[in-house]
Amino acid sequence: MNTIKKYPKAMIIIHWLTVVLLIFAFIKGKSLENVEFIAENVNVFRAHAILGMFILILTLIRLYVKKRNKTKVPQEIEYNGAAHKLMVNTVNKLMYILLILTPMIGFMMIYKTGALTYDFSGVFPTDAHFDETLEFLHKAFVFSLLGMVVLHIAGVVIYKVKKGENLVKRMCMFLE
Repeated sequence: MNTIKKYPKAMIIIHWLTVVLLIFAFIKGKSLENVEFIAENVNVFRAHAILGMFILILTLIRLYVKKRNKTKVPQEIEYNGAAHKLMVNTVNKLMYILLILTPMIGFMMIYKTGALTYDFSGVFPTDAHFDETLEFLHKAFVFSLLGMVVLHIAGVVIYKVKKGENLVKRMCMFLE
């Protein structure tokens, strides 16, 4: 029987660091909605892109750590049937997929503007603009990810109400 009560510290740290970075990236992204993509504003876009890069890197590290620690995690929650298990697993997988695809689409958006050469050549392209399809996908992925996060949090709260078990303790070093 698995008596492990908490996830490994590396997974806990990565989880909460990702949460914080997501909050900052979302706030920064929302603040960019009406900012023109020109040379004078490139640093505010760059700050958002750097947050996305860190989220992507942390997600890839998290997947690696998760794979390496399969036997060092708490046992699965008690599911309310096959549909509940499918929903929980789907939400979790979609979060990982979106945590990878969203920043990748963001980087593709910047790459297609031609503005990456600005750092090296010093000349900002006068026709730099975001590809509408990529911009739509990036926003759709962001809001899909937010939806998955809301479902994830709601699931933790509902589980606490129905089963009486505080799942947050499993992903927190400071709660017993």
